[in-house]
Amino acid sequence: MIRIIAAAALILATPALAEPIVATPAEQAQIEALKQPEDWFIAHLKGPREESDGVKLDARLQWVLENTTRPASAPAVQAYLRESYKTPEGRAATRTALDRYWALRTAPGPQMATEDRTVPGRDGNAIPIRIYHPDGLPKDAPVIVYYHGGGFMFGSIDAFDPSVRIIAAEAKAVVVSVGYRLAPEHPYPAAWNDAEDAYDWVQANLGGRVGLAGDSAGGTLAIATALRARDAKKPMPKALLLFYPGVDRVNDYPSLKALGSGYGLDADNLKYLADQVYPAGVATTSADTSPVQADLCGLPPVRVVSAGFDPLKDSQAAFARLAETTCKLKVSHIRYGDLIHAFLQTTAYVPTADEAARSEAQRFGNQLR
Repeated sequence: MIRIIAAAALILATPALAEPIVATPAEQAQIEALKQPEDWFIAHLKGPREESDGVKLDARLQWVLENTTRPASAPAVQAYLRESYKTPEGRAATRTALDRYWALRTAPGPQMATEDRTVPGRDGNAIPIRIYHPDGLPKDAPVIVYYHGGGFMFGSIDAFDPSVRIIAAEAKAVVVSVGYRLAPEHPYPAAWNDAEDAYDWVQANLGGRVGLAGDSAGGTLAIATALRARDAKKPMPKALLLFYPGVDRVNDYPSLKALGSGYGLDADNLKYLADQVYPAGVATTSADTSPVQADLCGLPPVRVVSAGFDPLKDSQAAFARLAETTCKLKVSHIRYGDLIHAFLQTTAYVPTADEAARSEAQRFGNQLR
């Protein structure tokens, strides 16, 4: 903590209204086409409505999976992409394309004051953060530290800017979005160290009622940061909000077998990402990377948000049960049955995804207050 306070004078702060990723006319036309009535999508599906646990997949999502996601998951396409990832130029191009894709398919968040800063990391790196200040907040408003998803290899503050704006506005909280380092340039534990260092800075400089939130890989970082704070006897977050987090790298689950191909998070891609994030010979801890195998006792209240067509949903349910039964934690688990993994990046055209994002943010803000 002393290290963070002493380095605070080195922070580079540039208050500004962040410039969003703006759609080209062609991109805007694609997005508008996704907003047609549900009946249109049902009439144009290539196959019957898909179901999991008795719930139908949202027709818009099924249409996108059939026409965009699954063709891009073909072996030849994946082999080409992975070959391109081997070069810095290839990774940069892919990350830029994914940032645009995710940002433009997220409902635009409201305008609000933002501050772009860097805070010092323990490895001598500068960690970018963006602080969101919704209008009209009281001085004692809660603070949410947010970690974006992307498999520890993709994603950025800009890509997740629209969804973080929604979270800040609906939670009525200050939100600090963390731009942690990505693999393979920076394998484990770089992202975890950045997540913890950014959290320490927030506690030292903003303080108050601090919650941790994240989606997918960011949910993993939120759990790990809380466990590190517990073990170091540092100030603990007041609560965790975990959107479809990665929680188990050891066990297989029925949902991974049933939904591990064709739903946007294929099992073979999970293995590929893991090989980049955790290269051979790198020792990890379960608390950081596979919390189902970790000691979870002492965590604050946890909210696990799952999707019905996420191959990770069974592991998330197991995590929630374990935390509640073994450690007697205050755990709540909700599953939005018609949605997929990464549904926060579908809110521009899937009404139930937008409703889920907003209601979960409102609930979390109320909890922190």
